[in-house]
Amino acid sequence: MKTKTLLFTLLTGAFTFFSAQAFAQSTQNEQEQKLEQDSIRDKAMGDKKRLNDLAAQKKSALSDAKVAKANAKEANRIENEASDAAREAKQAARMEAKAQRNRANADKQAKKAAKAVEKSDNN
Repeated sequence: MKTKTLLFTLLTGAFTFFSAQAFAQSTQNEQEQKLEQDSIRDKAMGDKKRLNDLAAQKKSALSDAKVAKANAKEANRIENEASDAAREAKQAARMEAKAQRNRANADKQAKKAAKAVEKSDNN
C-alpha cells in the first residue's frame, strides 16, 4: 500500500512537472516571433489584395479600351457615310443644275424653231 501511494505521488508529481512546461507562458522571443509572423502574414495578404485590385483595374481598362475602339470605329464609319452622302448630294445638285440649263436651252431652241417655222409658213 505504501508503495502504491508513493508511486502514485511520484507519478502525479512527474506528470505535473512535465505538463506545467507545456502550459507555461511563452517566452519573449516566441511572442516576438508570433508578432513578426502576424505582420508578415498581414503584409502578404495586403500585397495579394493589391495585386487582385490591380488585375481588376487592368481588366477594366482593357474592356474600356475595347469599347472606346469600337466607338471610334463606329464614329469613323458614320463620318465616312456622311462624307459620301455629301459628295453624292453635291453631284446630284450639279446634275440638276445642268439638267435645268439643258431644259432652258431646249426651250430656247424650241422657240427659235417655232419662230422659224412660223416665218417660213408666212413666206
